Amino acid sequence: MRTIRALRTCLVSTALLLALTGTAPAQAPAGAQAPATPTPTAEGSAAADFAIAVDALVGGRAGDAIALFESLADRGVVDENVSFDRGLAYAERVRMGAEQPGDLGRAAHGFEEARALTHNKTLERDATFALGSIRTEVARRRAHSGTRAEVEPNPSVLETIVHLTSEDVWAGAAGVMSLIAGIALFVRAQAKRRRVKISGSTAFAVSAPLCVAFALLAWSARDDRLTLREAVVVNPNARPLDARGIALPNANPLPEGARVRTLSSSSGSTEIQWGTLHAWIPTPAVRPLARRE
Repeated sequence: MRTIRALRTCLVSTALLLALTGTAPAQAPAGAQAPATPTPTAEGSAAADFAIAVDALVGGRAGDAIALFESLADRGVVDENVSFDRGLAYAERVRMGAEQPGDLGRAAHGFEEARALTHNKTLERDATFALGSIRTEVARRRAHSGTRAEVEPNPSVLETIVHLTSEDVWAGAAGVMSLIAGIALFVRAQAKRRRVKISGSTAFAVSAPLCVAFALLAWSARDDRLTLREAVVVNPNARPLDARGIALPNANPLPEGARVRTLSSSSGSTEIQWGTLHAWIPTPAVRPLARRE
């Protein structure tokens, strides 16, 4: 794990911060041959294949590492470290000058997935930093091409409030307000003095609406946890379409690496929401984010 941490520190602080800031990527030497991709054995464990992939990434063989990390994903391995290092591998391929279409989007997907899966604050911080660097590069490229540079839409006020904390915290706050409201009603009913009755009424008038509001926020957070499905755009030219498959007028391609909500899918197309935009895009243009159930 020390090797992995050192690799992350090196790549996140140099490859993403420096190499993805508008400098032209270095070209591969003429006549250079791609290294052979190691093939994971059918009997090999996921841990062993992960170690091989990390060795390939440390050794500068980003393409080999990508193939192995993707094989782990194909086998259903859901792990924040695998997702993070897969994102690093795609970012490293960009840095090396061997970029393929969609590499920035797939790097963003790996970092987004790591953030969604981890409870480790250090890994979450590193993934957030790396993701910001990737999206800065996407925005730079879009601005250079004359396309609107916005990569992350502003969330609604309700979404911002719901995700301020967890559903457990909202539920606990609703419970506390419910208790206060109950005590206030009891005090108001039993009090003999007018001032105490007014105090009870005031406490109830404040705590009851807060109880309802916190309960609704807890319900919204729970609904998101159970039903929200998200994906990341991995195609640099994903154009929004209507339900008939016709490009929306005056609509720019969605930014590579954008995090979108997936609403439904049909006949090779996926219905998505990105900010205020509701549209359809080809299903291969987005990659779903894994979730812990």
